[in-house]
Amino acid sequence: MEAAAKALVVDDDGALLSVVAEMLCALGYEVSSAENGAKALRIFLGNKFDIVLSDYEMPGMDGLTLARRIKRSSPGTPVVLMTGASKETVLSRKGAAVDRVLLKPFTLAEMCATISSIPD
Repeated sequence: MEAAAKALVVDDDGALLSVVAEMLCALGYEVSSAENGAKALRIFLGNKFDIVLSDYEMPGMDGLTLARRIKRSSPGTPVVLMTGASKETVLSRKGAAVDRVLLKPFTLAEMCATISSIPD
């Protein structure tokens, strides 16, 4: 039996963190979560993840900084930024550290389509 793909979800909003984790579980992922960028980076560096979904705007380390640090240690790990900001704002700043942007609020279908659109 093949092991489930592992996802790391990061959001400072606990309710949203739970919902996104549940959505990923519904898609078959084994999910770890963190409520801030610093904790997420510690979890990431101690484990192997197939994908990371992070909030863009968080106190302390924001999602873009987290994405850059993840790519530094694991360039092949896809990073999706979840944001309520405009997609253009995020895209203008993201550089190569972010693979996709998912605009809040989003549905399970939108999340699935976004993840599926990332090349292997």
